[in-house]
Amino acid sequence: MTLFRKSTTESPNYEYLNAVLRAKGTKLLREGDFRALAHGSLKAFELFILESPYGERYREQLAQGTPSLLKRLENALAAGSADRLLEAASRAEGESEFFLSIVLSMGDLYNGRYLLRSLSGGGRGSMAPAWHRYSLLDFPFYDDLWYKCPTAADGAVRSYEEYGEFSNILGDAFRHLHETGDLPGSERLFFSRWLSWWRKELGKYRNENGRRMAEFLGRMTDTWNFNIWLRGIQEGDEGEKRLASFLAGGWGLSMEKLETARDAETLFSGSGWTIPVSFFSAGKSANFQRTVQRAFFQWQKGLYRQNLLGIDVPLGYTAMVLDEWRSLTLIAVGLSLGMPPEEIEDHLFGGEKEEEGK
Repeated sequence: MTLFRKSTTESPNYEYLNAVLRAKGTKLLREGDFRALAHGSLKAFELFILESPYGERYREQLAQGTPSLLKRLENALAAGSADRLLEAASRAEGESEFFLSIVLSMGDLYNGRYLLRSLSGGGRGSMAPAWHRYSLLDFPFYDDLWYKCPTAADGAVRSYEEYGEFSNILGDAFRHLHETGDLPGSERLFFSRWLSWWRKELGKYRNENGRRMAEFLGRMTDTWNFNIWLRGIQEGDEGEKRLASFLAGGWGLSMEKLETARDAETLFSGSGWTIPVSFFSAGKSANFQRTVQRAFFQWQKGLYRQNLLGIDVPLGYTAMVLDEWRSLTLIAVGLSLGMPPEEIEDHLFGGEKEEEGK
């Protein structure tokens, strides 16, 4: 685990760190680049990746003999994005390093949820997913869990063997899944314990940057609570079990609203969230979760141009890197499936250009 490599009592180096990240941000792809790639061919996309900052990682995949073109692209994009995020974190000192560790730990959150869900339903594929390799726990650990731990009990034992705070939390989630078969409960335990640990550590930072990171965790809590709320509305579940699934500490969605709101417009009214107006009137609910998740990333990306002497720039930069990874992966998958360019663009940008309201 690469957590707190340097002393967090050091003075933060925001002026230097943010100047570096602002320079690196100018090299990230723009909307026009994504649209052009979506209108090209898979071969053209492969050549683009070879000549891009992801090229070295793609050549590694070729050298390793990864047979699937799509898998080579997915792995190269995952590794290249992780390189950027880990390099950014390596330049941080003091509290900025601690705050970026929270962001990197989101990789552990995503990876752990992949693994928990893979033990329920359709099972695992023959190949591991393209892990969020910027995680604090090394991705070979996740490979071990994928390839060598076919049951929740196996996953729990291997996680406890890793001996670390987040591997123990994941081990507890595996254990809960093994003992109860309750996937939603296991995911809630995993996320809530992850949140609790970071909030406890974050309590030491009572400055403006600490408050921004508290907002970051609070908005993450809002996305969790929204998903629980949406499931209850769709399934007509008004029971105590649903109410108990909500997590305290949300940023804009109060417990009172979550318990009483019957529609999304009421839920988000006065919340401080920026959500497309069409979200409230759309007849389809399938894209609701994607819309709220996208709103979270849009908020985070917007921080890139705010406080130039605080954590805002690193938060915005990391969101931009992750969004580029997501966008390029979507294009790779779309091209490999022969999707029309317009359909790929809809997956990339659907709803972002519409009028927004708070």
